[in-house]
Amino acid sequence: MSKFALSSGAYRRFKLTEAVRHVALAGYDGIEVVADIPHGYPPALDKAGRDVLRTELARRKLAVSNVNAGPMTAIRDEVRPSWVEADRVLRGERVQHTLDAGELAIALGAPTVSTIGGGPTDEVAPDDALRYFRDGLREVAQAAARDKCPPLLICPQPDLLIRSAEDVLRILEAVGDEEVGTDLNTGHCLRADEDPAAAVRRLGPALRHVHLRDIDDDGTVVVPGTGLVDFPALFAALEEAEYDGWLTVDLSGTEVHPDDAARRALDFLKQTDW
Repeated sequence: MSKFALSSGAYRRFKLTEAVRHVALAGYDGIEVVADIPHGYPPALDKAGRDVLRTELARRKLAVSNVNAGPMTAIRDEVRPSWVEADRVLRGERVQHTLDAGELAIALGAPTVSTIGGGPTDEVAPDDALRYFRDGLREVAQAAARDKCPPLLICPQPDLLIRSAEDVLRILEAVGDEEVGTDLNTGHCLRADEDPAAAVRRLGPALRHVHLRDIDDDGTVVVPGTGLVDFPALFAALEEAEYDGWLTVDLSGTEVHPDDAARRALDFLKQTDW
């Protein structure tokens, strides 16, 4: 059976320890910690706070499926500063944030840390953007090789440098490091006009984490099973690929109350799971 987690992003109005309690009560096996305010922003989560979090996770018998180092609203916004900024200092802030999130992931026992697909390319030439991203990824991969960070996963996303399965495979080839893989967000796939099941088959063993996000015709996030994602086809592709990693439900942005959405999502996914 699959391992289902819920991203803490669904509970942005709650403290992280409270989110842990709600996720456990909804019946999930794990929680994804978003490495941003108000939850797991590393500079704001000191040793005492991490100890409290680990205690609550153990008490609720929840694992951490992933640490999501994508959003950086504590500094600017969801994607910036990015890996491909023209300003080297800003690129360094993204790299350092990812390293800090990786350190948090190690402390919480998370198997992976995920990041955005490079960033917006409106200020840099495509070749420069690819070089900046490659070099930044290699820096984090070196930390992972020293056990300072778990494997880093790139999540393709519309409007960024890395938009599709093909894009991510090209950058993985350029980086050439086993400490870097990919994360797949089903909602991002659809918004990029890519079939999630086909993307799973194309990514193969590079796929190490999956975000289950459903969207409607307008791109609005909805409860899984009520939108456009073909979950039976997705699960069939995951089974064919012998994927055995976490499936993290992403409800960030849905207008349904998180407790209700979390339970409805899990009920649907368990019925649909292979």
